[in-house]
Amino acid sequence: MSSTRVGHFQALDLSTEDRVIVQDELYGSFTITDPVLNELLRLPSLARLIGVRQHGISALLRFTPPITRFEHSLGALLLVRRVGGTLEEQIAALLHDISHTALSHVVDFALSEPGEGSFHEVHKMRFIETTTIPEILTKHGFADLRPLNEELYPLVEMPTPHLCADRLDYGLRDAVGFGALSLEDAQRIITSLKAFPDAISPHRLLILESQEDALALATGYMTCDRDVWGNPAHGDLYTRTADLMRSSIRAGGIQEEELWRLSDDEFWAKMRQVLGQDEQKAMIKLESESLPDDQHLPLPRGAKIRTIDPEVYDCSSETAVPLSTLDKRYGTEREEYIRARKALYA
Repeated sequence: MSSTRVGHFQALDLSTEDRVIVQDELYGSFTITDPVLNELLRLPSLARLIGVRQHGISALLRFTPPITRFEHSLGALLLVRRVGGTLEEQIAALLHDISHTALSHVVDFALSEPGEGSFHEVHKMRFIETTTIPEILTKHGFADLRPLNEELYPLVEMPTPHLCADRLDYGLRDAVGFGALSLEDAQRIITSLKAFPDAISPHRLLILESQEDALALATGYMTCDRDVWGNPAHGDLYTRTADLMRSSIRAGGIQEEELWRLSDDEFWAKMRQVLGQDEQKAMIKLESESLPDDQHLPLPRGAKIRTIDPEVYDCSSETAVPLSTLDKRYGTEREEYIRARKALYA
């Protein structure tokens, strides 16, 4: 078997024409033979996400592990598949991040208007129209292109603080990558996962069967937010890099479409070529400095505060109950954490 590394935790074997074999350190081994998935997984427009790191500038500068948008997208598919989700919902999971740009969420700080939402979501169809994805979906019976709207699929996308494949996959990968959970913890949480009441109910939820696993996941997720996602030091890296990205695009040195054509490394190199001397010095400073001290830094106004309150299966009532209802101490801890992080906003 000839496997290619496509992420920090994942490898892919495309050597057989009618199947894709996935080796994922968190989820195990999967063989995908569905023709539509097989074709999508070979697309250059999806493969480009191998060069886009999940954590933007933090990962480019090696402050976080090189988890990729590709492995996350495929990981979300694997979670939906694991709990029995339909082929349509698996496609939606695979394509939910298809329009992410170089340096991931850095672009939100550079180009998004206040309150506009994530750049990759706002411009998703703009990117998709440059690809063959609509033709592939139509050929395989999805002419309405519904799988391009992940919000139609509860296993893929749910409002915070619920679990969904998107939130759970990046949460598990990052928690293990940052040391907030062990690999064994993550694998146990995955084993505890189920769709409730089932995988096709209109109001389906991803829940955990074990309260202990739900608490481990929720506290690990909060640790990731405190240490990286919502950490002012990482936010400082993002805003400084966003200034450079904005300058390089507005000055015409980089065309906006190149956000979708270049990998993180290629985009960084292109900025170095087109920016002026002072901005090049700012790039060198970013590359040479340690992670800033977060003690006196504000949290950028656009930064999210990320927590979860996963539902847990309650045997006595045969219902799904939020962890905070079962564990009042966690509920209080979560509320206090959110309040403390809001106080850090610039």
